Amino acid sequence: MNRNINKFLKFLSRGLGYLLINLTITLIFFAFFANLSLQETDKLKENLQNYILEQSNITKEEFNTLKSLCEQNPNQEGCEFFKQNPIDNLATKINSYKNYFSIILFIIISLFSFGFIFIFLGSNNFLDAIHKISLNLSLQSFFAAFCYKFLPNILNSLLNTNYFIELAKNVSQEEINKVLSIILNWLARPLIKTFNLAILLGIIFLIITIILSIVKKKNINKLKSSNK
Repeated sequence: MNRNINKFLKFLSRGLGYLLINLTITLIFFAFFANLSLQETDKLKENLQNYILEQSNITKEEFNTLKSLCEQNPNQEGCEFFKQNPIDNLATKINSYKNYFSIILFIIISLFSFGFIFIFLGSNNFLDAIHKISLNLSLQSFFAAFCYKFLPNILNSLLNTNYFIELAKNVSQEEINKVLSIILNWLARPLIKTFNLAILLGIIFLIITIILSIVKKKNINKLKSSNK
């Protein structure tokens, strides 16, 4: 009876450990992706401004002239857009999320530490715990690479679902496609960099897993030899 309870507790401990490790690697890739996206804020501002210019049928020079006039006399007619300044406000709001990275780093370290402890308690063997974690991180990294690689296709598919079409029935498909293009253009570099990181970490953890598997096999053979 006690043996069965012990097995169940070890299984529960490993399961909780894997969950925490999976959350850790997910947060690592998300933080990396988010940080790169925040670095591309100027690109987003430029793309949004070009979109507004296209919709307004005015040139960039005319836009800059109007902006200058509104800065000198903000109360004149037609300056409401520059008063509200939605593009800069959006960029400022996006950049404000940089303040959360230190909190995310603390969460990542905490999750990994607790995840390792739970897996170790469920294995009662340091080498076996490292092997299990390395294999899990390798699989999760390759899965993350797949997700970030096909994220643009996933977004495009979601925007073409009947639910979203019905939700945005007052907006033309052309406008939706333009907004999607702006978003994907903004996220293009972060997506590629995150994909590359995920592949690299996946390969590194896979190599570590193979090395640890060889070491474990040697230890088992030694143990068998000593018992003969």
